[in-house]
Amino acid sequence: MFDANKFKRSVKEWVRENPNGTVDELVDYCEELIPPSQFAHYSWLLEQTRGWYQHILDTRKSCRFLEDIGSEDVA
Repeated sequence: MFDANKFKRSVKEWVRENPNGTVDELVDYCEELIPPSQFAHYSWLLEQTRGWYQHILDTRKSCRFLEDIGSEDVA
């Protein structure tokens, strides 16, 4: 039986262990976590995880940008 909570914990662990990971790499990892016999039923988790991780990457990018412009001397 598929455990959605275990899936979510595994995804969070992957994100911590792969700070430079891409969305596609995470989706590949997630596909391995879902048993083939239950893939159709839980495939929505892949799209949810993809969107969540893309948001994380976009937020990181925005933070780096703000740090970069904040470190410049503006006169």
